[in-house]
Amino acid sequence: MRIATYNIWNSSRGMPHRKKQIINEIDNTKADIIGLQEVTKEMYEYLEEELTMFRYSYYHEFATEYKGLALFSKNKLKNNRYIENAILSTFKFNDETITVINIHLPWDSVLKREKLIIEIIKVSTKVESDYTFLLGDFNDFNGLDNSSIHHYITGQRTLNGTEAEPYFYDLAEIYAEFTGKSPAKTLDLRNNPRWQGKQYAATSGRVDRIYYKEPFPKPFPLLKSVSIFGLEVNSESHYCASDHYGVLVELTFENDI
Repeated sequence: MRIATYNIWNSSRGMPHRKKQIINEIDNTKADIIGLQEVTKEMYEYLEEELTMFRYSYYHEFATEYKGLALFSKNKLKNNRYIENAILSTFKFNDETITVINIHLPWDSVLKREKLIIEIIKVSTKVESDYTFLLGDFNDFNGLDNSSIHHYITGQRTLNGTEAEPYFYDLAEIYAEFTGKSPAKTLDLRNNPRWQGKQYAATSGRVDRIYYKEPFPKPFPLLKSVSIFGLEVNSESHYCASDHYGVLVELTFENDI
């Protein structure tokens, strides 16, 4: 199974060329399911028409600058629901029930991020599923070593007297462990054209991630690859498709081998 996340950047910069770039980047992932962030209703309708590789989708708009979240899937989506700053869907992949939670946490308050992730994790524990994936834009700019959100999700700390139980695994970290290569940054303030020419006190970071929940008693899936996409700069727009890079994960479940 191939699963992806991509913040597609709600901006008029580089348009209309970027619309086609976004389609091409998503098509090239060959994903079975992809979670998108910063999706306006207009963009969702465009994607729904153009992303012919996907038969099913779910969208929820909310009243912030982020506009909305979308899931596009090759498999029928069920149990669709909105949680504040997140959407959740389940689907069948071979004989497995898969849950995907697509989130976009706010950039401007760690307190808001912490409150939201506590509720999202709480909801995830109530959904019956063989495998659960948590993906999206987590907006924790301080780096994973100092991120309360990342540490909470992966079971390394508590928040407000709660813990993520079962906890989640960061797939890029696992892949880095056996490849010996550090996970790639997805918000690249030095090389992505959206940020070039600006002076920032901030550093680039891996704010877009894919986690999966501890699956016991189910077996661990085999992690085949983790990669980023969306790095190509278009000669007409002079931008990448987005100001973020996407993350693509490929897994094999035991009954797929």
